[in-house]
Amino acid sequence: RARAEQGDQPSPTDLFYRTTNSQYGGTWYDGSHGWEELKDGVPRISDILAARPKVKRPVRPLAVSVRTPLADAVEAERRAQQSDRVLSADVVPKKFPVQPGSYRMPEPSRHGANNLLYQTSSQAYGSEAPMEHQIPDRYFPADGHFSRAFMDSMPRDTGLNTAISSSKVHKTFDSHF
Repeated sequence: RARAEQGDQPSPTDLFYRTTNSQYGGTWYDGSHGWEELKDGVPRISDILAARPKVKRPVRPLAVSVRTPLADAVEAERRAQQSDRVLSADVVPKKFPVQPGSYRMPEPSRHGANNLLYQTSSQAYGSEAPMEHQIPDRYFPADGHFSRAFMDSMPRDTGLNTAISSSKVHKTFDSHF
C-alpha cells in the first residue's frame, strides 16, 4: 500500500532493511531460466561419483634408474663412518676416528721439563698414551644445521646507539634531556 501511494517508489524503510540478495531472481541476465533449461542435460552428482574408480593406486616413489658410482661411493663412505644407532640419541653416532695405537705425544718443549726435580703433578696427565678402554668408540657430532640457518651473509649492526642525536637543521632543535 505504501508503494502504491508513492508511485512504485520503495519507502526509506524498505531501502534500509533490504537484504543483499533481494535483487536476485530465478533468471539469468538474458531472461532465461538457467537451471530449468540445463536440468535435463546435467548428470547428477551420484552418477559422477559412481563413474570414478573405487580405489586409487598409491603414488610410488621415483626410482633412480641411472647408475651413480660416485654418489654410491660417497654414500658408502658416509655409512662406514657411522656407528650403531643408539635409541636414546636423536643423532646417529659416528665411529671415533682415532685408534689407540695411532696416538703420538709431542715431546715437552720447555727447558728442563724432563728433570724429575721440577716435575709437577699436572705433567702426569698425557705422559702415557691412552689404552684401548680409555678411548671412546663413538661420538655424537653436532652438524650445526640449526645454528647455520640463522647466519647472515653480512653481520648486522645490532648494537645500542647511546649517542645524543643532534639536529641536522639547527642546534636549538637538539633535545638534551
